Amino acid sequence: MNFDVPTFSLQIIALRNIKAGEQLFHCYCQANRSVKERRRQLATYGFVCQCKACVNATPESDTLREEMDDRFRKIIEGEKEMFANPQFNIRSLDPLLKFEKDIVKEGLDFKPEFVDLFSIIMQAYRKFNKTAKAREYFTKMNQYRG
Repeated sequence: MNFDVPTFSLQIIALRNIKAGEQLFHCYCQANRSVKERRRQLATYGFVCQCKACVNATPESDTLREEMDDRFRKIIEGEKEMFANPQFNIRSLDPLLKFEKDIVKEGLDFKPEFVDLFSIIMQAYRKFNKTAKAREYFTKMNQYRG
């Protein structure tokens, strides 16, 4: 998001395709914080956020938000080691698939690292000759890249 002073306009670039009629949201605070911290950050704006993430917050969702960036970093940095591990098998994808599901459920699928997660999952499916699943994740990657 950029503010263009000469035109006095806010320029927002989507990180994924947006469907016609799809509602767009703007986060006034850091999305990777607990609901308590987000509410503290929002207090200066004079309202209580009623988005799904704030209304449906749980200790688990707060933990996901607080650990998300570190988990992305570890997954991306550990990619080569993961594929080189002789014990790497199709069940090794379970934690990555759960992480993907949790991120989507919480509406946190806006981070560029989310596409990296798709790429790693796609490569794993290719390694295990799961062509249809690899294609599915290739499509997801392209949808999020725009």
